[in-house]
Amino acid sequence: MIRSSMQRLRQSFRRSRYRTLCELMNVDRVKGFVLDLGGGSASFFAAAYHKPDRIILLDVDLNPVREAKERYPGLCFIVADGERLPLANSSIGMTVCNSVIEHVDDPDALAAEIRRVSQSFFLQTPNKDFPLETHSFVAIPFYHFIPWTWLRRFVCELVGADYEYVSGVRYLSEPGLKQLFPEAAITYEKVLAWKKSFYIYRPATNSR
Repeated sequence: MIRSSMQRLRQSFRRSRYRTLCELMNVDRVKGFVLDLGGGSASFFAAAYHKPDRIILLDVDLNPVREAKERYPGLCFIVADGERLPLANSSIGMTVCNSVIEHVDDPDALAAEIRRVSQSFFLQTPNKDFPLETHSFVAIPFYHFIPWTWLRRFVCELVGADYEYVSGVRYLSEPGLKQLFPEAAITYEKVLAWKKSFYIYRPATNSR
């Protein structure tokens, strides 16, 4: 019951995020291909975008790419490391990067590659100060404020979350994101007065 409720809530956030993306980036006017960077099994952008033949889904893991290919055979697929993109400079009309940069070993390299290959881009990354741990399948209230490792492990076991996965997330601060993407604007995904996620975006000059 809790898992299904959280899944519905997550889907609701994704629908709202997609609408915001479309508004900020004016996606109907984006020229060229759209890179879904770290798109995994195509559960967010590729699942909603109405031009699947314009999407290049890239992920470092072959298994979710195979799953995405079964679900959406019309997409283009690349298995590669986002920190070393096999793409030419400014070759991508728009890059979408959803909940990825906080998982990579070198966010500076990922940011540099996104800026190099993209005419425009949109990233989402969670805010560590949000009261819920939103990376686990079941959100964990105030998890970040628990000082003891043993208690964090216990809480993850209690709610059915993967401790290793949750503890491997490397959150970025707003100043850090501004440093990585100096030419981009930042806005927020909010729940009541709380900033749940950061949106970092740079529309193409010809898309407005």
